[in-house]
Amino acid sequence: MIERTVLEQQRALYWQRRRDDAREGPRLLLKESDELMYWLEECLVQGLRIVPGWLMPRLTVLLSHADPGLASALGAERRPGQIMELLYRAQEQLMEESLRNHRPARILRLFR
Repeated sequence: MIERTVLEQQRALYWQRRRDDAREGPRLLLKESDELMYWLEECLVQGLRIVPGWLMPRLTVLLSHADPGLASALGAERRPGQIMELLYRAQEQLMEESLRNHRPARILRLFR
């Protein structure tokens, strides 16, 4: 009996996480984009002409999630200033998607 209860709780937690991930997807990507923006700004401060190789895969994934057209616009671009412009556009897309995902809360009637 206890094992069954544990399994039911695990199943409920699994589906709750899936719902939360679906809702929080754009927000998590926005957090990631903030971190990437920090690293791009750091490239400019350090005077780097090209973005380090370890940063490019993360940028590509984020841009493709925001808008596949942005990932293709990235192409072979490696200049921090140009990539920042693409990242700003990706943040705009993610912010709009985040706002669309949030619906008004359901109203619970206390008295009938």
